[in-house]
Amino acid sequence: MESHERLHYMDNIRAIALLLGIVYHAALAYSPFMANIWFTADTQNSAIFDAVVHWLHLFRMPVFFIVAGFFAGYLIDKKSVKGFLLHRFKRLALPFMIFFPILAGLFLHAIKWGSQFPESLPPIFELFEQARNTPPSTMHLWFIWNLLGFSLLFSVAMVFQQSLLRVLKILSNQWALLCLLPCLILPALYSQFIPFPAPDKFNIEFWSYGFYGVFFLVGCGFYFNKTAVKNLTPHTPYLLIVALLSYTCYAFLFPQPPTIEQLLNLTQTQHKPTFDQHHILLVIVQSISIVYWSLLAIVLAHKFLQRKNTLTRYVSDASYWVYLVHVPILIYIQMPLLAFDIPIFLKFLISVVITLAMSFVSYHMLIRYSFMGKLLNGKKHHRGK
Repeated sequence: MESHERLHYMDNIRAIALLLGIVYHAALAYSPFMANIWFTADTQNSAIFDAVVHWLHLFRMPVFFIVAGFFAGYLIDKKSVKGFLLHRFKRLALPFMIFFPILAGLFLHAIKWGSQFPESLPPIFELFEQARNTPPSTMHLWFIWNLLGFSLLFSVAMVFQQSLLRVLKILSNQWALLCLLPCLILPALYSQFIPFPAPDKFNIEFWSYGFYGVFFLVGCGFYFNKTAVKNLTPHTPYLLIVALLSYTCYAFLFPQPPTIEQLLNLTQTQHKPTFDQHHILLVIVQSISIVYWSLLAIVLAHKFLQRKNTLTRYVSDASYWVYLVHVPILIYIQMPLLAFDIPIFLKFLISVVITLAMSFVSYHMLIRYSFMGKLLNGKKHHRGK
């Protein structure tokens, strides 16, 4: 690009995608589908939370990886491949090495501490007791682990820069995005259960590279093809209509919640989905919905979030830290709430509000003006300025 001017709508939509992670993870506790899967699953639940959870799951992280790919292109264009890799080491690898053991310890302590409150523990605790030899998890830090892999591959691909740029130009064409992109991610999603899981293992999960990796490349294409997002804007009504229709079909076709026996069998045998016609149809609808909701989010951000002020800059800076710490905080809050007989919508509100408050306060008091703040945000903030 001729200019390295920062496009603030990308910063803002990335912050929103990360902060929606709190809403998503808080809602899991009250989702009927997640009753046997989530650590803080409440005995009360509501189909409303199912609708919210499944909707957010479709596009929240694809949007994040589009933004990550966009800034990968920005950084390589600005700093060269060597500077890009150094930047990724500072912003991704170092935080992962620092925070993974800390957050894993907090997660285990929160589970153990919180288990004293409810009369009966969520069903997944039974699975923990019976499951053996489960591979270690990167927890909610899987996005960093995957992004590191995508960044390394992108750096290698830059050896063939001209060919790569041609591919990115084709991929970021409006008709390729609307028609080809659902087909590109379909094989990866076909290999997974519905809803697709988090690729949270330390080994390379190739389906994730064929899914989130494709959205990372779309983001790179948005950077190098400066008019790509603008060209999508006239299609906004079409994006919305297809997104709504596809999600309606997706919700109608959605499978039944898994039983504990099915989950235990899955952890022991690593079964793959049954490749029947229903699965194929559901994956097709899911792929369309993912693409259209994700593109709609980017187009709306381009239209309404291209602004920079003190508040949006602060939230953007804080969002990385907030996402890192929010899961243990949520568990510390939601485990005691299991013992209270109050409406689940109030429990959800308490969970989200207190988690946001604690995360932002800890960022402001402990992180923003420290070395860690510079590591996460790439710049040093000074108190009083």
